[in-house]
Amino acid sequence: MVFRYMQKTRLLAAAILVILLVFFAGCTESPVTPEPAAVVTPLQTAEPTPVPTPAPVAPTEADSPFPDALPLRAIASVGEGENTREISVYKYLIRDGYEFFAQGWGRWEPVSPPEGKEFLFIFVRVKHTGTKKEISAPYPSVITVHTNGNAYSYKSGRDPTVQIKDIKELEYTGGKLYVYETKEGFIIYEVPEGISPFETYVSIFLPEEESPVWKLA
Repeated sequence: MVFRYMQKTRLLAAAILVILLVFFAGCTESPVTPEPAAVVTPLQTAEPTPVPTPAPVAPTEADSPFPDALPLRAIASVGEGENTREISVYKYLIRDGYEFFAQGWGRWEPVSPPEGKEFLFIFVRVKHTGTKKEISAPYPSVITVHTNGNAYSYKSGRDPTVQIKDIKELEYTGGKLYVYETKEGFIIYEVPEGISPFETYVSIFLPEEESPVWKLA
């Protein structure tokens, strides 16, 4: 009886030992270290090399229809000796209309250009610097405006002695010029709307002499 009791006790102790060994074996097992995640390096995209934009090329004098044109107010000396004259285009105005003083009515009368046109006032000055008693100043008919590849001539028909509002000068007429005398005034042209003074020229045709040209701006 005692033997059986001892045998059971041994079996029970052995079972408890096995359980304890299994338990401690599980507790002492090294933890599994997770493998580090793969590091993804972003693909380096090369920055595109900027292409320089060429600077706009300013038009050269060679592109001008009159590469030797004088600037506004410049004086051109024409003729020789006793026939010498100094000529200049010294001012310009662009207007979409003007008013003249009607003597008969005693009031200012408006003038409008044709549709699609505007008025270009060119101011010309001619001085006799020679010694001849009398020479000729260029007539308005030989003074031409050039713009956008077209030429525009003076149109007569006005009374040159009639005053235009806000303009102190009278109309330029040319003609006889005595020693040291100066003739000056405006000439009116009908030109297309929106012309650019930077592309507008005034030429004066002088037979047997160099014909000067001026650029408005």
